[in-house]
Amino acid sequence: MNVSRRVVIATLLVLAGLAGGVVTVFGDKPNPTETKTSADQEAVHKLLESFANSFNEGDAKAVAANFTATGEFVDDDGNRVEGPAAIEALLAKFLADNKGAKLQLTPNGTRTVAPGVAMEDGESVVTVPDKGTQSSRTYAMVFAKVDGNWKIASVREYPEDDEPISPAEKLKPLEFLIGDWVDEGDDSVMSFSCKWAADKSHLIREFVVTEQGKEVMRGTQRIGVDPMTGSIMGWAFDSEGGRGESTWTQNGAEWLVRGSGVTGEGDAAAATYLIKPVNKDRIEWKTMHKVVDDQVEPDSTSILVRKFAK
Repeated sequence: MNVSRRVVIATLLVLAGLAGGVVTVFGDKPNPTETKTSADQEAVHKLLESFANSFNEGDAKAVAANFTATGEFVDDDGNRVEGPAAIEALLAKFLADNKGAKLQLTPNGTRTVAPGVAMEDGESVVTVPDKGTQSSRTYAMVFAKVDGNWKIASVREYPEDDEPISPAEKLKPLEFLIGDWVDEGDDSVMSFSCKWAADKSHLIREFVVTEQGKEVMRGTQRIGVDPMTGSIMGWAFDSEGGRGESTWTQNGAEWLVRGSGVTGEGDAAAATYLIKPVNKDRIEWKTMHKVVDDQVEPDSTSILVRKFAK
């Protein structure tokens, strides 16, 4: 079936969930105050990316460079070190003892608590493939703006949960997606249905796109918990050969979805989504920073409406 490039791109990016690690909050910028907040959140996002990427590259010095001069690290046993030099020494020993260790951060959303001071809670997962080990911790970070640049002032880890959280528990906040939904455009209609898998290990979304009453594409997405990182991810495939992979992160009532994929025509694609349940029958779906084959697509907002049985 010959499907228009526009429909292929729209469907892949809107439904395939186009992977990201650390996340930030993107939003409209209707006034200078909100613009400033967004800029600070973006700066903190880049700081967290630098922190995680440096750790994953095994570069303790680069990790420590993200801290303030009096920055502290407090582990889950209450042991505390202060200053970039001490933090670098601590991390260097850990990375030497755990070659190839990888860090996945899943933040819950940055919040400004005072001018030049922000906080972030979240979950960190450290995987050491060579040892076959994985540990999960919750953390609290404090960020401070120093000479115009954001730095980490404090990282505090909390003990690992004794009882692991089941995939069904982790995915429960996404239950608002369950049901039948539709988004009607000027010349096309996109609809999807979402349900639990039989064992509740993941969610299954099946979507259909029609143009002028004729079906032009369908596909399936599975949303589950990645056993390697503990983060929520989505994997999707469509009838035109396109595929997508995404990371889903909760931020209050909203979900930030970042990911990448490829269209059935072989074009690379990436985008960021902000998904928010407006009420039990409506979902707001913002698409941002969308790029397809090096072409930047405009941001957009859709409202998905629940379909009721007739």
